[in-house]
Amino acid sequence: MPKQSGYASAPGDIKLSTLHLISYLAIGMIAGISAGLFGIGGGIIVVPGLVLVFTALQFGNEYLTHIAVGTSLATIIVTGSAAAWMHHQHGAVNWLLVKGLLPGVIVGAVMGAVLADNLSSDRLRQLFGLLQILLAIKLLFDLSPDRGGTSPRLGEMPVAGVIIGAIASCLGIGGGTLTGPYLVFRGQAVHHAVATASAVGVPIALTGAISFIVTGLDSAETLPAMSSGYIYWPAFAAISAATLVFAPIGARLAHRLNPAILQKTFALLLMMVGIKMLLT
Repeated sequence: MPKQSGYASAPGDIKLSTLHLISYLAIGMIAGISAGLFGIGGGIIVVPGLVLVFTALQFGNEYLTHIAVGTSLATIIVTGSAAAWMHHQHGAVNWLLVKGLLPGVIVGAVMGAVLADNLSSDRLRQLFGLLQILLAIKLLFDLSPDRGGTSPRLGEMPVAGVIIGAIASCLGIGGGTLTGPYLVFRGQAVHHAVATASAVGVPIALTGAISFIVTGLDSAETLPAMSSGYIYWPAFAAISAATLVFAPIGARLAHRLNPAILQKTFALLLMMVGIKMLLT
């Protein structure tokens, strides 16, 4: 069966392109507000949003989810760097822990990208749906890890970094969703764990994005125009810009709205989207 081309040839392409640009901006807006409200990396919103839009664009199904994941990682480089810098200015990032995790997350990010390249688009989408369901359960029942009694040991951090980097890169989530709970469990205060996790997420996203470009090069003829490997640049630009604008708004809203109700509502949304991605 011949592989599908990146775009559908339909009349009114300009209108459709405008609509899709608006869709990318909307994804970035939702991802930014959610990140500010709940401290959850934007990838958990960006990947399913892009799967939906790319399906409408009639991207070839063989690599559709790969492009969504790779593009999500690229956006996290921008938004994660901004968040990490903000936390650094407040002195909340533990750079010794970042240094300890760094070699492992880089190796893991490469491994995750290679693993994703060897999975079908459907399998990758189902794994992401499962991650969303697990995260929704965590939020619904407030299954935050109890704070441990000791700091991460030097010998364990490379192993933890490989695991975090591989899962985060494979699913396009940047790593904060995994790094934060790990650091809390290993005795770090929550605000330091969140800040350090945001800094750790940047090298994961950078390494993962580069790896998704490289692993996608052998499929270049079947990928859409304006993409490098599995990264689609129009979506990257629009989502990054919108996320940078709306993440501070979400952070301000977090101090005005009922956090418990917001968390449960967001968890139910994640659950519904996760089930759809798992079963589609």
